[in-house]
Amino acid sequence: MKKKYLAVIVVALLCMCMCMFGCTKKEEVMDETLTSNVETKTEEAKSLQTEVVEFEAITLTDDLGNTVVLEKIPERIAAISGTNLGILYSIGGESIAKPDGKGSLDPVGTEALETVGAVYNINIEKLVSLHPDLVIAQVGLHNKLVPILEQSNIPVIVLEIKTFDDVVEKFDMFAKITGEEEKAEKIIKKLISKRDEIVSKLPETPKKIAILYISSKEVSIKLENSIAGDIAKILKLKNISEGEQPVKMGGETMPFSMEKIVEFDPDVILFTTMVKSQEVADEKLKSEISNNLIWGELRAVKEGNIHFLPQEYFLNNPGEYYGEGIEIMAKYVYPKVFGNESNTE
Repeated sequence: MKKKYLAVIVVALLCMCMCMFGCTKKEEVMDETLTSNVETKTEEAKSLQTEVVEFEAITLTDDLGNTVVLEKIPERIAAISGTNLGILYSIGGESIAKPDGKGSLDPVGTEALETVGAVYNINIEKLVSLHPDLVIAQVGLHNKLVPILEQSNIPVIVLEIKTFDDVVEKFDMFAKITGEEEKAEKIIKKLISKRDEIVSKLPETPKKIAILYISSKEVSIKLENSIAGDIAKILKLKNISEGEQPVKMGGETMPFSMEKIVEFDPDVILFTTMVKSQEVADEKLKSEISNNLIWGELRAVKEGNIHFLPQEYFLNNPGEYYGEGIEIMAKYVYPKVFGNESNTE
């Protein structure tokens, strides 16, 4: 009988031990699960916190001297000139709108964008209706839009992008706006490398050039503050417009003078145009100057060194493709060094 009771007691003790052991294990598993969940949540919180503070507020000063503070990366940028649009997309940014018009290298991905009127006549009502959180505009063309956009509480920066140095500076600015510093740095290095490579091959004796501008109204001479004028300086060419000032503030041309052209007698004559076709440009050239007998006596005309510069590189700033613009002019002026171009009249 005692043995029977003893056996029962032993079994009972074993059950209690097993129960205590099982409960302990269960509690340990629960504790580990809770600890793991807490650690996971903590890591997620830290990650979210890192994402929130990654973009530090930046202050932008545009080329009109206006200041804009961005507290976060803009999500609805409206780039309303071809130049700004090109630079923005080349570093991976996007726009909610674009201007109408030709003569620019429209980047891939902008085909279906909302249009807000011609670049020189932006439809401000439509632009405001798109609710941009940053408008990137162009000096000269869009200055009058600034007060209207500011009244609508829409941040706007107005930029001038003509020269090579302007392009490099704006790539750096756009990188800060979009957070794409790495992409912008690669493009800047490529631009500088291409420019330096071309400059390293230039002949010691520079050639003389004249850059003429054909519009629907007149033929004029392009100044050094234009895209073509800046590229001529990069190529160290002797430009007929060196030191000349524009007639109107912010202008890029001075009146055409046959006497000045004859006196300078350039080695090469280059044309930039703002007309819709080569046929229109040819007709304007003939009616204005090429029918003049003196024109035919110029060295550049006699030797056939007259070239039309493509609009997509010299009417609007080509941005990422500025190096190609430098190369095009170099080929026209120094065909034996850089290879020949066929666009000759």
